Amino acid sequence: MSDDEYKQLHPILSEVTRTYVDLYTNRPNEKNREKLIKLEKLLREKLEQIQAATKDNG
Repeated sequence: MSDDEYKQLHPILSEVTRTYVDLYTNRPNEKNREKLIKLEKLLREKLEQIQAATKDNG
């Protein structure tokens, strides 16, 4: 499976993966790291909301 196919099939997981990679790639830059941690928290909350909505509707 190519990266593009993976991004199309799993957009949320792809974004979470990119966030983790960015988090560790930019580790020396503390402000970026803090922003990425906040973004990770937001993405996790949104993912939980989506999963809850899917579970309620399914």
